[in-house]
Amino acid sequence: MRPLILALAVGASALTPAARAQPSAAPSIAPAPGSFLREADHRIVTIVYRLGIAGRTFCPEPFPLTGLAFHHLAEYRAVDRPDAIARWGLDRGPGILSVVEGSPAARAGLAAGDVLLSVDGMPFPSATAIAAESNPDRWRPRTVASEELLEQRLSVGPVRLEVLRAGRPLTVTLSATFGCPARGRLARSGQDNAFADGRYVIMTTGFLGFFRTDDELAVALAHELSHNILRHPQQLIAQGVPQSGIMRNIGRNARLVRATEVEADRLSVRLLAAAGYDLDAIIPFWRRLYRRPDAILQIISAHPGLGARERIISEVLAEIRASPPR
Repeated sequence: MRPLILALAVGASALTPAARAQPSAAPSIAPAPGSFLREADHRIVTIVYRLGIAGRTFCPEPFPLTGLAFHHLAEYRAVDRPDAIARWGLDRGPGILSVVEGSPAARAGLAAGDVLLSVDGMPFPSATAIAAESNPDRWRPRTVASEELLEQRLSVGPVRLEVLRAGRPLTVTLSATFGCPARGRLARSGQDNAFADGRYVIMTTGFLGFFRTDDELAVALAHELSHNILRHPQQLIAQGVPQSGIMRNIGRNARLVRATEVEADRLSVRLLAAAGYDLDAIIPFWRRLYRRPDAILQIISAHPGLGARERIISEVLAEIRASPPR
């Protein structure tokens, strides 16, 4: 079952969540406080992690956050898989794409380029068997299940990980910090889009260049993360919005979707404040986005108008600024 996608689209329709990863230069072998195979991915992962940690008071069900982001053999094109195997051993298990500085994963000594073999003695599903599936609708849930296996074990306490590093096995103990379910990914696409699918917050490489600062980028990511925290994709599916997405049926679903946008705007401002991002960047970002010459109808019909959005954000900002510091 494909998840419904709540998207902030400019100049393009919504993507499916999984994107084809592309191999980059071989990583350093030594563990680092924060390390990555691709800097742009690391930027997304770091901001979403920061929002997830800071937003824990808004999430009644604590979620284990480690500061890890993964890549899987199945995500690579068939022609690139031999290189991914040779560089990182991705035929052995989920690979570590990014480690956020100061996170539990960094403190455990994990590093980008490591491959996870087992958790608490339980092996991860076969990476080659997953990659043998040609249909993304079949292999994608299986890669997600690999990540969920680790999350499930961490939800009850620290875990023992068997790790492969540069062809050599080692054992580490990994714990988690609890917050909101914050999973961030960068999709390689020329489309300009950011979206939430109920599990992940996804930003496209095409859209990434639009953001001038991390504070602006955090505005978009906090908005999409809010959709997931508030379970908007699941709610819209339950209310009969087609799973193929809101954009193809915008006229009938605009009222429902617009209500979720208002809720996400309100929560996103509070997430940004909790995480210490520049609140003065929020309204200027939305103004600049709405004024893009290629802004498409979906922003107007599925989202509040710019004036309404500014009023909503200003109301929340006033409430935050009127609250005494803790």
